[in-house]
Amino acid sequence: MFDKRLSLTDLDIRPDHVYEQMGYGMTTPDERTVSVVERLLADASKLARPNYCYAVMYGSLEGDALTMSDHVFHLGRIISRQLAGAEAYAIFIATVGWKYENWRKEGDLLNAYIADALGSVIAERCADRMEADLQASIEKLGWRRTNRFSPGYCEWHVSEQQLLIPLFGNPNPCGVTLTESSLMQPVKSVSGIIGLGRDVSYRDYSCQLCQLSHCFRRKH
Repeated sequence: MFDKRLSLTDLDIRPDHVYEQMGYGMTTPDERTVSVVERLLADASKLARPNYCYAVMYGSLEGDALTMSDHVFHLGRIISRQLAGAEAYAIFIATVGWKYENWRKEGDLLNAYIADALGSVIAERCADRMEADLQASIEKLGWRRTNRFSPGYCEWHVSEQQLLIPLFGNPNPCGVTLTESSLMQPVKSVSGIIGLGRDVSYRDYSCQLCQLSHCFRRKH
């Protein structure tokens, strides 16, 4: 398993990333919101402990069922089509860390809302960094990668987090734990799978094929 700790500087997070997560798109919010975002970004640089880990595994994909290390994942047709042709699979976790998780709930409603949005940005950009580092490690094999896919999206039931996490060989990879309802703790964490090989490719997310209206990847 490859495990890497990062800083907020490594993730190059800008205020406009947070505005977009909050729903402002490419527009700039009011002065008060701008001020709070800038302050929370400064505070987060001292509190967030972005961390990712991934492991490359072999498996067998038949229909929409992927078997890895005797664990069978029912991915659904959307993800299984994207993974078709993969020679191996990378499972991953990316998280903001517990210190940020506890801090983001403090303060008034506006602070908590913006800290929540910022936490989502940190986790996703940490996962983006994981993908870039993974790509660098597989290029020497002549391999490419698919998009990353997470339990809870594209017909893959969130309960299969309970099968995914044990594959890391550590009950708390990157310090992440699961509740009985398969919610990751810290909440601002991302997990999932990526297909690897010569005959796979990275594609735009096919939102028209998916009915999940609240997905962060959806293009409105």
